[in-house]
Amino acid sequence: MLVEKLSAVGARLGRELVDRELADILDELSALPASAIVHASREIGYAARLGWYKRSETPKRGLVQELMKEKPAFAWLFLFHPDGHVREAALNAINTPPASPFFFAALAWRLNDWAPQVRWAAARCITRVLHRATTEIAADAAIYLLDRRLAWGRWRDEVEILDRLFARSDVIAALALHLHEQATGPLASRLRHALRHASIDVHLLHLATSARQPSVRAIAYQCLISGKAAWIVGFERIWIDKVFNKKRYVPRLETREIRRPRPVADLIRQAASDKSASVRKIAADGLIAVRSELENADELIAAFVGDPSPAVRSRADYLLRHPA
Repeated sequence: MLVEKLSAVGARLGRELVDRELADILDELSALPASAIVHASREIGYAARLGWYKRSETPKRGLVQELMKEKPAFAWLFLFHPDGHVREAALNAINTPPASPFFFAALAWRLNDWAPQVRWAAARCITRVLHRATTEIAADAAIYLLDRRLAWGRWRDEVEILDRLFARSDVIAALALHLHEQATGPLASRLRHALRHASIDVHLLHLATSARQPSVRAIAYQCLISGKAAWIVGFERIWIDKVFNKKRYVPRLETREIRRPRPVADLIRQAASDKSASVRKIAADGLIAVRSELENADELIAAFVGDPSPAVRSRADYLLRHPA
């Protein structure tokens, strides 16, 4: 059991080096998903008793420095040490790319560390090693980390280091394959965050026409029909009722232009035949927005008039009542 192994290694630190046990622990940690990093980062330090001392013991800060010099693999374990000086030293000692999405996420989590010195050390470490991470590891980590940008509040410019990696065409291609093949999970949110990277554009048509999750198809079609990609960069409060001092948070977006791979009329016609009402609704909204650009708008409107979805039919009714 992983917790027992961590406890055994922690109890013997400084008495003997435990190569086999450490290797087993790192292998088991590598098997954890990237999404486990926040919870695991607390549990690992607790289970291994990192930072716990008896008065008769050598101060552990100096001990772990010696351990990392002799056995660099300890640095991956000491990423989870409660002492910020040790975490910083561990990041400075790491010179190999992460062996799994979990350890990739561990380095990213240190970009969000409460201690600025640890965040700076993490930025230097990531610059040194992450460009050597395999495409599969980087893409699997990106699936989780893309929407952590707004959830993790301490990092600022440090997150841009990850952006440069996630923008790689091979990483985006692997991410697009995940978005295409998976049927469950917050895939639409992940696609929305990936839209900040122009390298996703070449995959949008494939996602729009055949992604398994309807919400992914809907967002891809929305981008292609509008000719714009939009992603969330933060939130702001707006007034709902000034009399009663009521406000609510709304997303703040950034946008960029994208090139349509097909004529917009073809995209709307294709989206109008999608089996999901949410996608057909996007197509109808798109027709409302670009109607003035089309010569055959009436033909496209007819595709929505008899739609089984009331939301889609209401948009067709609007188009009929408001001719161009």
